[in-house]
Parts: sequence; C-alpha cells; structure tokens
Amino acid sequence: MATKIGTWLMAAGALVAFVGLCFLPAAFGSGADKTMLGAGTVVIATGILLIAAGVYVKARVLGTEAPPVSASPNIKRGRSKPGCDQCGQDEPVIQCRVHQIHLCAACLSKHYDFRSCAYVPSTRRTVIPKSNSAYSQTAST
Repeated sequence: MATKIGTWLMAAGALVAFVGLCFLPAAFGSGADKTMLGAGTVVIATGILLIAAGVYVKARVLGTEAPPVSASPNIKRGRSKPGCDQCGQDEPVIQCRVHQIHLCAACLSKHYDFRSCAYVPSTRRTVIPKSNSAYSQTAST
C-alpha cells in the first residue's frame, strides 16, 4: 500500500513540476512578468519536494520488508560436518564473497551471477574428530 502511495507522490510531483515549468515562458516572454518567475520557481520546488517524499516513502517501506538474516542451514540442523549452505548435502567447493555463502558445484550453477558475485575457493573442510590424547601436554609415566 505504501509503495503505491510513494508512486503516486512521485507522479503528482512530476506533474506539479511540469506545471511549474509552464510558468517560465510567461516569465521570459515578450510581455515578461518577473513575478511569474518566482511563482514558477516555487511550483517547481514543490513538485521536486513531492518527488523526494515519494522516494522517501518507498525507501522506508523497502527497509521494513527486508527478510531477516538467518543462520546457515548447517547450524540449524546441528551438523558436525559442514556442507553446502544451499542444499546442505555436498562439500562446498567455492564461496560467494558478496552473499557470504559456501556452495557445492551443483548449487554454484544456480547461484552464478557474473555481474554481482565474487567467488573464492571455499575454506571449509570436513571435520575429522581427533582424540584428546594427541593434544596432551603432559607426559604419561
């Protein structure tokens, strides 16, 4: 609803600014009236103010409609072995630095966008559990 209001404010502002531009020929014509120049300037400024208000309303609505950022699927499922952030099945081979997600080869083909994404090799590796005795600092006697 608010996006429609923003659109209507911008359209009304453009119309008002156009009406203000129509004052200018009267201000600079053969029978020039300098008060028309001031009136035209005020009407143009009002139109531009309405356009700015429409952009502001649309920006406020856009900020409230953004989806919340959730944890990666691997953390939600409680996996000890990290996988692809999209499908959660295969080992990730690449990371999208723009979206901060690790992708397997199958999911990369769906996500690929050369205009906005930057890719680096994934640093995630599978977790191999090791025994605590390997990390012991004390010597056993």
